[in-house]
Amino acid sequence: MDLAKLHPQLVTTASRLADRALTWEARAALNRTPDGARLLLEWSEQRRARPELPRFPFLSTEMAYAYCASIVHQRATPQASRALEQARLVVLGLRRETSTLDNKGLGVYDDYIAVLNGWNRRGSVKFFPASTEPGAQYAQRATKVGGKLLDDRYKGVQTARHVHGEDVDRDGIRDAGRLLAGTYFFKDLGREFLDAPAFQAVAPQTVERDTNGDGRFTLSDADRIDPKGVGRTMYIHRGGMNNTGSAGCQTIRKDYYPAFLSALGKDPRFFYVLVDCR
Repeated sequence: MDLAKLHPQLVTTASRLADRALTWEARAALNRTPDGARLLLEWSEQRRARPELPRFPFLSTEMAYAYCASIVHQRATPQASRALEQARLVVLGLRRETSTLDNKGLGVYDDYIAVLNGWNRRGSVKFFPASTEPGAQYAQRATKVGGKLLDDRYKGVQTARHVHGEDVDRDGIRDAGRLLAGTYFFKDLGREFLDAPAFQAVAPQTVERDTNGDGRFTLSDADRIDPKGVGRTMYIHRGGMNNTGSAGCQTIRKDYYPAFLSALGKDPRFFYVLVDCR
């Protein structure tokens, strides 16, 4: 097969799956040839780079599943990868970097959450528009003190009733947070949240903080990694239509949420693999 003729998304999918399938013996044999060493280097660079967001439509359900599975196997913990091999339910979050200030701070559904179900080895996958980052509506910087906006960059943000965040850099301002890319295990929250079923991690979560308040989560944010500030409170839950309702939770647009619940099935427990994409 001439890989140059394949869609780039299929090439990277095939590369991720092939890289994972290589034994140490096969890897050593490849490394002894110039072309093989070059291929291994390409795969190594690919592992360090962020994967591309999916380009729709996929040619088939099988290709869509292979795309998602290749990312899970490359990015998730061994336990989550093994769960997928065992045809268990796995949920994949594909994040597009977005400013918290977009859409007047109400959040944007420009990420995807994919539900992978390997039942009966058929490999089905369903994609849902989602938000994996907070909106600035919950930021302390968007509030007023003595009638003056705390941070002029937040002019025009439609503020929510409650402020969320933790002051991790100790400057007196609570910092917005988003769930750090990685693998988490979720189960039913046990009660409704915002009038719908929701899901909670079984172990404490780690978040990134926007400590400089520019609406982004980058290396320029001092003390950005916060392993203690949220506990297990970054849920997966239903959002609104034009308002994601996310202060850091993973939210699915309201009109897609019933289909999301249906894809999860009854009493779901699942690995959630969140990946930063490009």
